[in-house]
Amino acid sequence: MFPRSLRFRLTLWYGLTLAVILTASGLFWHVYLSRELRVHIDERLGIIAEDVASFHLSNHIDLPNGEQSRQIRCQTLEDFIRRHNWGEYVQIVDDRGSIACSSSNLKDFKLPLEKRALQNAAQGLPYLQTVHLGEETTIRLLTYPLVVEGKVVDLVQVGEGLQSVEAALSDLRLILLTFSPLALLAISVGGWFLAGRALSPVVRLTRAARTISADNLHQRLPMANTGDEISQLAQTMNTMLGRLEESFNKVRQFTGDASHELRTPLAILKGETEVALRWAKDPQELRSTLESNQEEIDRMERILEDLLTLAKSEAGELRLEVAEFSLSDLLQDLYLQGRLLGDSKSIAVSLTLQVEEEIRLRGDQLQLRRMLLNLITNGVKYTPEGGNVDIDLALVGNEAVVTVADTGIGIPKKHLSRIFERFYRVDEARNREVGGTGLGLAIVKSIIEAHGGRIEVRSVPDKGSTFTVYLPLNGPS
Repeated sequence: MFPRSLRFRLTLWYGLTLAVILTASGLFWHVYLSRELRVHIDERLGIIAEDVASFHLSNHIDLPNGEQSRQIRCQTLEDFIRRHNWGEYVQIVDDRGSIACSSSNLKDFKLPLEKRALQNAAQGLPYLQTVHLGEETTIRLLTYPLVVEGKVVDLVQVGEGLQSVEAALSDLRLILLTFSPLALLAISVGGWFLAGRALSPVVRLTRAARTISADNLHQRLPMANTGDEISQLAQTMNTMLGRLEESFNKVRQFTGDASHELRTPLAILKGETEVALRWAKDPQELRSTLESNQEEIDRMERILEDLLTLAKSEAGELRLEVAEFSLSDLLQDLYLQGRLLGDSKSIAVSLTLQVEEEIRLRGDQLQLRRMLLNLITNGVKYTPEGGNVDIDLALVGNEAVVTVADTGIGIPKKHLSRIFERFYRVDEARNREVGGTGLGLAIVKSIIEAHGGRIEVRSVPDKGSTFTVYLPLNGPS
């Protein structure tokens, strides 16, 4: 696991990056220093060659030709070189290619004169080259033509040994090869400790995360309000843990509620079946038992269908067959069904269309019918005989607003925030009397939200409830 650790990889990449930088930097400074030193030598050779050429030209004019005159000129040139403390090699070549004079430091050596230098000199151009003087001496040589009245009379050759340049470059290489690995090692060790320090919050988060399980999802990871990436990671993970805790609580609540809801009809089925098997003596008694069993089976079937619908909705798998339809026509159909439901309890169901034209809406007509019918059915169920259920349609901006108001038993204020939860009942006994499963309003809300809408509720106990649904005309995104 060590080579796979983030700390090791950070240090490795840091060290490799630094090695590349040091190598590139060393090469750059080596090349730069070599070039600058050579440029400096070339400039110095040019200056010396010009001075020597001027001095030699004056001696050439003042003295006649002859061996004695040549020796005098050479001695005068040597004195000129010594006065300037030049350590460079100097050689004068006449127009016949013979060496006229040379500095004493050349001893028995001769500065070479290549063909390319002669070609440049014939054009009046100086020529720079690097040559080897003996086996161990490398010099930088300048061949400088001495031109008089457009004619090359002599050549001045000035050379300087490159030992100082090679020594400086050798020292630089020694420094780079000696101190660069040491610097790389030191900085890598420092990078290792810095990486460990930087990753220590991650280690703490990892240790804290390992202690969290399904039994203690209420715990949170330690978080410092530094605003850095680690703090953001801890905040994100704590938010995720909050969602997981909420999901686990919902699963536990769902499991408990579903078990409780299904236990009652199953107990009734079992009890009635045992009674029938033990005490029933004629076909009518058995028929009554089977009819009661059928009712409980239907009840369990409704519970399971509603649970499946809610599960698909929460998982985002509730498919909507979106198409444009007339919401006005749909409400008129539901109004007629509501009237039939209300007739048995002498409840007046009314429909008011506060619009000037037909309202067309994009959505799943079947699901919206189910949602609105659920609200109307609830209004009729929980309204005493002789009451009213009013259905209203209006248009506000780009939203259709459907209101279902009843004069029923109402909902206490403390329960309003929870009536859309699964299996939540304001009055357990009364809800069972009317055959509710406790899932209707949860399904209503899921269908509305799937269409990009929202629902609001106002209620006063013993005076009635008003459910207001807002649906975008353009339908879900």
